[in-house]
Amino acid sequence: MLVPMPRAIEKIRQIRPRTVVYLFSAGKDSSLSLLLTRGFVRDLCAEIKCKAFVVYIYVTGNTHPLNNACAHYVMQWHKKYYGFEPIYLASPKNFLECVAKYGFEMPRGRWCWAEFKEKPLRELQARLPKPLLYVDGMSPSDSVARERTVTDEVQFINTTRGSYWAWHPLFSLSMSSKERLELLKQHEEFKCVAQLYELYGDSMNCVICPYKSREKLMKLAPAEPAEIYYAALEVSLHSPRWKKRLALLKGNRSLEEYVLGSLAG
Repeated sequence: MLVPMPRAIEKIRQIRPRTVVYLFSAGKDSSLSLLLTRGFVRDLCAEIKCKAFVVYIYVTGNTHPLNNACAHYVMQWHKKYYGFEPIYLASPKNFLECVAKYGFEMPRGRWCWAEFKEKPLRELQARLPKPLLYVDGMSPSDSVARERTVTDEVQFINTTRGSYWAWHPLFSLSMSSKERLELLKQHEEFKCVAQLYELYGDSMNCVICPYKSREKLMKLAPAEPAEIYYAALEVSLHSPRWKKRLALLKGNRSLEEYVLGSLAG
């Protein structure tokens, strides 16, 4: 079993966080971070009397119900066996209404992150005892932007929403996406995460995202009646370019047809 780097563990012991927050989306990376660090965090909090939480953000109007169900299962499992308290957050706004207001382009600084994740987190953070340590699934290899911002396994972050420590347990991990999912599948409590990727190629914390590849959009289409998503977006989108791209969701088979076809095959 992979274990966190000793240098990171020593640094966190020096920080002596009063609150540890897992940022959990039911995706493979946040799941793997939880798997790799949960034993250490449980023991640390027993030793120094810190409190550990698993925080999940439901993106109203865009998170798939199966993602929500999987996250709930994983979080409740860790409450029972590790004592990590689950916290569920959600914005009162609707993703589709925001698409109509802001469009669906990819400017610097994502409005979807700011509106649906940063604001609820900022409100939660203000109430939590400090020092606060966030545990996430980010690594420099994720993107050019993360390569610039994720510079060490344990970092001190100072933002407009306050100061906190960030732990990136996957910072130096060299495992392919397939290998990460295979590791998760060895643990019953994470099997639902692997199932989401097998069906959709994605965690589906956000069903529609401009950063999703054509292949992921095409994998969604045969799995369930995705033209419903397209119809909902079409009334909000003003960009012909995005309407054309998301037309991949139209004309697919229903979920029933897909399942019956798979069984017949």
